[in-house]
Amino acid sequence: MSKATITATTALAVALTLLLSGCSTSNTTERATQESAAPQPSCSQTEIDGGSAWIKGQLAAFSKQDFESAYGFATESFRSNRSLEEFISIISSGYGFLLNSRTYSVGNCIKEGDNFLFDVQVTAESGTQYPMMYALAKTEEIWGINAATVVAEQVEQEPTTPIV
Repeated sequence: MSKATITATTALAVALTLLLSGCSTSNTTERATQESAAPQPSCSQTEIDGGSAWIKGQLAAFSKQDFESAYGFATESFRSNRSLEEFISIISSGYGFLLNSRTYSVGNCIKEGDNFLFDVQVTAESGTQYPMMYALAKTEEIWGINAATVVAEQVEQEPTTPIV
């Protein structure tokens, strides 16, 4: 794995932990922080296929601006903490690019118990690419999206030497 991939993966884990901390208990946040430092097992092909289909279903609903269907892809826990109106507001104000995406692809998957982290790349109609991290849960064979966030890719900079 290249240094840039490791840096991007670390950034994804930190961003996701921060995002989830607002939506979860402190115990879950502490566990997610500890887990992000340890190597994670890969998902099975069945899990990748199922989670990918769920993510693509929500993205397709967004492209039709069908917020109600997109909201239905969220976990029961997510929906119990946010109304449809709040969901629409969050997407419209911070994730508007999802409503007019040109393409999207689902990449790597990391599994931890019934929780799954997926790398997702969304390309907006403008051509701007948005690397994202989707957090899904699977309970009793039912998928649900807990959170999604845009992940800023870090650019490595050369150390600067002060001019003396």
